[in-house]
Amino acid sequence: WILNMSSNLSQFIKILKKELMESQIIRTGSFEVIDPRDRLLNKSEICIKPMNTKEISIILKFANKFMVPIIPLGGSTGLVGGQIASQNNQVTLSLEKLNDIKFFNKSNLLKVQSGAILSNVKNIALNHGRHFPLALASEGSCQIGGNLATNAGGLNVIKYGNIRDLCLGLEAVLPSGKILSSMKSLKKNNMGFDLKNLFIGSEGTLGIITSAILKTFPIPKDPISVFFSVNNLEDVLFIFKKIYNDFQERILAFELIKITAIDFINDLGFIIDNPFTKKTNWMILMEIDVNIGSISLKEILEKSLYDLILKDRILEVFFANSISQRNKFWNIRELIPAANREKGSICSNDISVPLEKIPEFIIKLDQTLLSFSKDILINCFGHVGDGNLHYNIFPLSENVRMELEKKRIDIINIINDLVAKYSGSISAEHGIGRLKKNELHKIEDSGKLHMMKLIKSVIDPKNILNPGVLF
Repeated sequence: WILNMSSNLSQFIKILKKELMESQIIRTGSFEVIDPRDRLLNKSEICIKPMNTKEISIILKFANKFMVPIIPLGGSTGLVGGQIASQNNQVTLSLEKLNDIKFFNKSNLLKVQSGAILSNVKNIALNHGRHFPLALASEGSCQIGGNLATNAGGLNVIKYGNIRDLCLGLEAVLPSGKILSSMKSLKKNNMGFDLKNLFIGSEGTLGIITSAILKTFPIPKDPISVFFSVNNLEDVLFIFKKIYNDFQERILAFELIKITAIDFINDLGFIIDNPFTKKTNWMILMEIDVNIGSISLKEILEKSLYDLILKDRILEVFFANSISQRNKFWNIRELIPAANREKGSICSNDISVPLEKIPEFIIKLDQTLLSFSKDILINCFGHVGDGNLHYNIFPLSENVRMELEKKRIDIINIINDLVAKYSGSISAEHGIGRLKKNELHKIEDSGKLHMMKLIKSVIDPKNILNPGVLF
């Protein structure tokens, strides 16, 4: 099958067959790379599965020599197409075999290879009485390398930050094959440029992340989940400010849920236990770490929420008084992405705006889109505590889907233009990938884009790493 390739690609594969085991170089049909939203089709015909950092170094050295484009692959859960090869001369490099996880008892740190699955990392921390707080819907299949490459966020950013804030050290392989190691477990390290944070969020365009040192935290002791409904979005902001003033970093999650999400879940036959009896558009699912040693802040929380009911800011409120009830509450939140996928969005938007602008922004965007088309249904949910909204557009009925698909680009432009007006971001946590690069170049600061291109051109002058992503 080598005969069917370009000469550069065939030479590259011939050399690698001497350096690696033949079973590490596989053809299309034996591997699968998917776009979870089915917008892009992977065209790579070859996948290489290195066992360690040294092998990645060898692969990149020869890829650079023969100018063979390399597409890094983690768990294939990325939502912006960063893992999808756009041409058949591009070679997929899977990190799945680099899956070692070590926990160090003295420092409570994890040393993790990039192919380690997030849920496995979390479980190993848990087995040692610690908490690794990155919480994502895809944690059963996504890999730490992809999480780092996209600077993943998730449910608990409000307390713990993005994965950038959870990472102390990093190892990566440059396009030349040179290994860069910054695997120091230091909170303070001002020895030159902060290269670790340059690679985190670079989406596989500057180097392939191979290992990281990650922080763990004490496991929150019996945190309280509270599910409440509100009359409007202004009340959401008022309540958040009040709760944040009282509890600050003890807030683990503050999730916005729209009635549309509940309707989707019910329509698709998912079994949920919805506690609310009064009809309203908006709900909040909140979790707070109320225990500090032997001291409990539960009574203070109850009083705060009772005061908010008296002020007509909260409509109904439910405390999870058991693990079972907590799981029922969170099951509703966790089913939203699955329900959205089954419904099939016209476009899904991972955006962020300044916290204080969220009510005004959602109302304005809803009005603008519904005046553009009466056939639109909006399901907006997200991590209110950090300003991140998942603003998803669906057809009002299947009859109008084809017509709305024709207007998809116009809809995306309306959303992104308003995000830009509010000094927001068109990618809060999913990355830019292939799907959003045109929008990035349209609305991002020209000085920043210039610097990004300069950095890329110096580190990867032959553009072999993830071409078509970001640039």
